[in-house]
Amino acid sequence: MAKSPAKQSYRYTGPVTPLDLGGSEPKMLFPGTSYRDLPEDNPTVKNLIARKLLIAETQAVAEPASSEGA
Repeated sequence: MAKSPAKQSYRYTGPVTPLDLGGSEPKMLFPGTSYRDLPEDNPTVKNLIARKLLIAETQAVAEPASSEGA
């Protein structure tokens, strides 16, 4: 049995926002929360990524930490 590829995890950094994914109720996005189940081909998700409101978790980890007080 083949493994399915891991979905990219995104951290949302915008205001509380409803995201319509075509279901009966919109999915609510909350600031500071990570999401793995977002369809990357959705136009709204693409827009949020382009506006840097959804940030790939791997990119966030790669950013250098602040060295205040060193």
